[in-house]
Amino acid sequence: MNNHVIIVQKEIYEYPHEGSFRPDKKYPEYPFREISDKKNSVYTMVREAFHLAGYDIENYETNRWNPLGKFIKPGDTVLLKPNLVMDNNLSGDDVECLYTQPAVVAAVLDYVWIAIKSNRDKGKVIIGDAPVQECDFERLSAQSGYDRLIEWYRNKGCNVIYEDFRELKSIDKGGFYQSSIGETKGVVVDITSDSEFSEDSQEQLNRLRITNYDPNLMKKHHNAIKHEYYISKQIISADVIINMPKPKTHRKAGITISLKNLVGISARKEYLPHHTIGSIKENGDEYLAPSFLKYWKGKILDKRNFYMQTAKKYSMAKILSLVICIFNLIIRFTGGDTYSEGNWYGNDTISRTIIDLNKIILYADKEGKLQSDLQRKYLIVADMIQSGEGEGEGPIMPSAKKLGVIAVGDNSVCFDEVIATLMGAKLSSVPTLYRARHPRGRYKLVAEDCRPEIISNQICLNKKLIEELGSNDKWNFLPAKGWEKVFDRI
Repeated sequence: MNNHVIIVQKEIYEYPHEGSFRPDKKYPEYPFREISDKKNSVYTMVREAFHLAGYDIENYETNRWNPLGKFIKPGDTVLLKPNLVMDNNLSGDDVECLYTQPAVVAAVLDYVWIAIKSNRDKGKVIIGDAPVQECDFERLSAQSGYDRLIEWYRNKGCNVIYEDFRELKSIDKGGFYQSSIGETKGVVVDITSDSEFSEDSQEQLNRLRITNYDPNLMKKHHNAIKHEYYISKQIISADVIINMPKPKTHRKAGITISLKNLVGISARKEYLPHHTIGSIKENGDEYLAPSFLKYWKGKILDKRNFYMQTAKKYSMAKILSLVICIFNLIIRFTGGDTYSEGNWYGNDTISRTIIDLNKIILYADKEGKLQSDLQRKYLIVADMIQSGEGEGEGPIMPSAKKLGVIAVGDNSVCFDEVIATLMGAKLSSVPTLYRARHPRGRYKLVAEDCRPEIISNQICLNKKLIEELGSNDKWNFLPAKGWEKVFDRI
């Protein structure tokens, strides 16, 4: 894994929307006949990023150019993991800043196909994600163009699978979400003593929570005996993972870039600790200062989630939801800190979950057992033509941050450190980034002496280290509420 992070930036802030997302020029290496009669600058930017990265540089501008050949062998199973968080942007802004756009996926997919095409009978491409539980995946696929994109490739004889990784979904019934469990889609991966939670006491582990889930479910998966995650079978089967995040600000993690995007490899969310109940003084990270009102709100929330998920007593759950709303109003008008449910810069639980998932994707074999050496090749291609920012409930209600950027790298820690710094975050104050450099257990995500260097078409960024970036280089993101202290605002 190298330390280079590629930043291609142009004054391009819109995406092509025609169904096949073809380039507007027949490049020497291009594997298909069809060319778009409309400008497709996004495709050109992905291509330029691979070139700047030096991938297969000796064959560039020939029909032999195979930039992803260093990652993908003929016949490999390649998984593209976009961020498909939600079908509807609750901020009222457009969805283009919400999830990874298919125009970016299409450009990458062409180069994947070049790398595996000499063994088409065995080579396979999987595109998928596990969005939030209430996402309407079919609606997202139709409105975005993913459906049309997949159909186009299949008509070309490409072995492409498109899948919603979720095993559990929530369905809106009369304004109240009820759980629905479908076919088995995951594999349990137990990382025990190598988990970021492995040194916590049983008492501390009993306090792990995820909003809207029965806490008794969490106790089954994170305890003194085991620390297990339920990972999509498609992820475990892959030889190569191409992580395709949509970088945004985030209410629980501060930022979601490549490390956080791997939360979407989990087929069941109740395996994923999101915060620890209580205040910092009480060894929790749900909020800052001890609060009688927040304590009892948490107790009621636990009971509501039990009725909603386990007991299936929805009328009782609705009553408790109203009580929680009353508590929220009282808390809002009684002063003190407004942090709740781990939505602030003190949350160090979600960061540990994120690091565990990144260990799994690098070191778990196809049976879900962690090995001593890397188990699959890994690449990051981030869609930042439009990113997301804002004080709302990131990442599901972002405001558009129009950057005109495609970013590429193959080490998640270096990549996220660069992008987070450019977004305006202080690295030492983002728990996920600190833990990525200092993980518990045997499994490392980056070499200790590996420091990221930017390669860019922008002279002001090219060949710079993080510490050399000035205030004029940064993108000045508006942070999510609760994370203001972590971001430098110019």
